[in-house]
Formats: sequence, C-alpha cells, structure tokens
Amino acid sequence: MRSENWPSFPPGYEARLCASDAFDTACRAAEDGADDGLLLWVDRPDRCEAAVVLHPLDPIDAALTLSYVGLLGLHDALAAVAPPETPASMAWPDRLMVNDACVGGIRIAHGPLVEKEGMSDVPAWLVIGIAVQMSGDPEDDAPGAELEYTNLLEEGCGEVTVPMLVESFSRHLLQWLDRWQEEGFHPVRRAFLHDRHNRDLNVEPNGDVWFQDGPAKSWRSLREALRRPSWVLPEYTGPVS
Repeated sequence: MRSENWPSFPPGYEARLCASDAFDTACRAAEDGADDGLLLWVDRPDRCEAAVVLHPLDPIDAALTLSYVGLLGLHDALAAVAPPETPASMAWPDRLMVNDACVGGIRIAHGPLVEKEGMSDVPAWLVIGIAVQMSGDPEDDAPGAELEYTNLLEEGCGEVTVPMLVESFSRHLLQWLDRWQEEGFHPVRRAFLHDRHNRDLNVEPNGDVWFQDGPAKSWRSLREALRRPSWVLPEYTGPVS
C-alpha cells in the first residue's frame, strides 16, 4: 500500500519498488528489454538504493560521461532536501561526500556495444545506480569513529527520508539528463568542477581526469575507473519495510 510519503516522480519514469539491490535488478531488467526510464528503488529506512535504465544513442566513451550526470543528480538531490549548511561534495569518479567522508555514490553498468542510428560501439543499455547510507549501525556505541565513511543521520540530515531522496534524485537526474542531451558534456563538467571534493583534479572534455600531485600530473581514464565502484558501504543492513 502506498503511504502519503510515497515519492512523486516526474513524467518519463516508470517507477517500481524492488525487494533488494535496485542496481542488479535494474541491470537484469535492462538485459530483458526494459524501457528507457525504468526506475527501481528499495523502501528501507537505513539505506537509499535506486537505479534507472537508460538507452543512450552515443558511443560508449560519450555515454559513460552520464556517470557525471548521475553523480550531479545525486549531489543536487541531497542539497535540495538536506539542511542548507550540509557540506556535500563529489569525489571522482563516483563518490558522494559529506563533511569529507563518503555517504555513498553511484554505480554504472552497460550492455553490449551495438550499432544504433549509424553509430557503432553504442551501449544497448546503461544503468545508473545510487546508494546512500541514511543511518549507521544501531549497535554501534561509538558512532563517528569511522573516518572514511559516514551516514546522513550522523551528519545532521536525520529528517531526510529515503522517499524524499529518491524523489529528489529522480527530478535532478532528469534535469541534468536534459542538459547533457541538449548542450553536451560541457555544462555537466563545469558543474562537477564547481563542487568537486578534490580541488587538485581537472576533468578533460571526454571525462578523463588529471590529478595534480605537486609538480607532477597523473592521468586517469573514466572508462577504467568505472569498471567497479570506488566505495563500499558498511555490511550491516537494516530491515526492509
């Protein structure tokens, strides 16, 4: 039964609940031919999980810059529902940071590379997944001791609920998707650089990055960096409601 707090999704989405692991469920749905805009989410209090199926018409390297779109959508979604002073930022290539610690991030997967509209190496489908830790281990008697990871409750965002964040993400993702489609990667790149966590990082027009380490520079490929998430949320899980 839908509660009064059920998310209100913008037109263009087909939203469904899933029991667990929205990302893997969305990937399986995409493999089975799910339409563009399928949004799956998990209704549980301690972690926000959602995933969206897309069908890009761009070759793989351009399509993978949608990872920035997903991360910006998640960052802006949190900014819209969290207290104004919440210090949120984005760490390349896939982390959402609050107060210099990771609260979650995005994941990317894509299908086989095919030919679409005369272009080769276009992914048959692409899934953007998000996960954000809402609260910590209820049995932890010393919260805050973990420096690399945190959760929204410990960072003063206890009023943010999973339905609020999922709805906000769906809206901000759609806004950034529209800009990406109409204007290309440039405005997405500019917005990411404005709120990036690592100030010694510069993003190339193709999504690859350069890290400045003193006088030296190191280059990282976006395609390689997205092969697996750079973050792993805590293993404990709460009840699924």
